[in-house]
Amino acid sequence: MVRAHTIPLPSVVQLLTLVAVTSHYPPRSIATLKALFNLITTSQHLDSLKKHSLIYYLLLDLPSRRAASDFASRVHLPHNFIDLITALHCLDTLSLNDALQHLTSPAITPPIPEKIIKTLYKHGSASMVATFMTCVQPELESSESVEIYFTAQMELSPEGAFLYARTGVPGYLKAPFLKKLISYCITVNPAVNALKLLNLPFEEEEKYIFVEALKGSGLEVARDTLMVWQMHQGRVEEALKGTRKAAARGEVGGLDWGVLGEGLRRGVGGRGGLET
Repeated sequence: MVRAHTIPLPSVVQLLTLVAVTSHYPPRSIATLKALFNLITTSQHLDSLKKHSLIYYLLLDLPSRRAASDFASRVHLPHNFIDLITALHCLDTLSLNDALQHLTSPAITPPIPEKIIKTLYKHGSASMVATFMTCVQPELESSESVEIYFTAQMELSPEGAFLYARTGVPGYLKAPFLKKLISYCITVNPAVNALKLLNLPFEEEEKYIFVEALKGSGLEVARDTLMVWQMHQGRVEEALKGTRKAAARGEVGGLDWGVLGEGLRRGVGGRGGLET
């Protein structure tokens, strides 16, 4: 059975630590399994509920879950404990769709959501992270986990990631996240994502970050995106300077910047002589 070992299963490992048997888990043989079972059942540090939860977890390792289900019924293991332990076991074995089903149960509060979303993103998908966050709505305490969620949002919806960076992250992360979003949009499917940048409702400080990030990129798509944005913003003089530089490249992606620049100059020239 494949195990992720990226989530040190808090409810399980912490309990195992109490009885000093972490070296027995996961059991490598029938002998170590029996030793682990005996240590759990005879431990003076665990009440019956904790013992039953650990035994239930061990039984989930069997090919069929019938034994685990029968045991849970026999000892009257609460349903919220069943959901939690089953979810943790599914995460550890990378059965992520099953894990999500249990993690999003309203009867439980998943422990250490930071490590949960790390596993969902690394071994699953951005949509799994988004589903978990939407349903559970946990508070993320580490900057690493906040960035993982931001990255997942960015892959699903640049607009959603932008709003999250503005309203849902600590202040010191806003500028780095915006730069990351810009870099993503001009390098991953830029024909679609770069256009999405143009419609984001930037505030003044965000506009400065946006412009500087595009200027410093060095990519042609970044220069083109900046020129189009300047046109949208009415920054005609800046856009004209950009078209002059871009004209030397001729037609790029079906767009001739020389022709566009000439049209822009003529259009501006007819409005009160703004361009001489």
